[in-house]
Amino acid sequence: MTTRYLLCRAAASMLVPGLLLASACTPKNSAVPQPKPPQTSSASPPSTSSDPSSSIRSAYQEFWQVAGTIDKQPESEWQSRMSTVAADPQLRRTVQGLGLLREQAVVLYGSTTARITSVELDGDRATVQDCQDGSKAGQADAKTGKPKTVGVERNPVTATMQRGTDGRWRVSDVVFGGGACR
Repeated sequence: MTTRYLLCRAAASMLVPGLLLASACTPKNSAVPQPKPPQTSSASPPSTSSDPSSSIRSAYQEFWQVAGTIDKQPESEWQSRMSTVAADPQLRRTVQGLGLLREQAVVLYGSTTARITSVELDGDRATVQDCQDGSKAGQADAKTGKPKTVGVERNPVTATMQRGTDGRWRVSDVVFGGGACR
């Protein structure tokens, strides 16, 4: 694996979509495993407490919140903290990506805004489609704080969610589709 590939995977699997031209890092037609299309689809009705899509949406949004600030925590806490919102392979990718960023004296800044367009449920697996706004987030120099990159406003994201044995939904895969969404 090349360093460029690892950096692209780190950025794409991190939360800073579009920072390294996401389409060059994880295009839809790349060798990156694509989320399994659900066999049963459900529309995204208004959330109710009995609606599983509500807990899926909340878990997805929590993933981005945690991932956006985890680099401020001690490295020894990354795995355990991220495991509350992510499952493998995304958990592994995120922790490895954080390590690469730290080695290069790069930190994350800002926050992304999820604009979920659909949630499709298939048993203990769900697919979330998002038109994420990452325009207020990116990577910065760890010493100066000066931004090196900035995300894009309309970034298509497909995330696979997995329900754990504890009943909690976690992000298990994130794919940035490249281009822009509407």
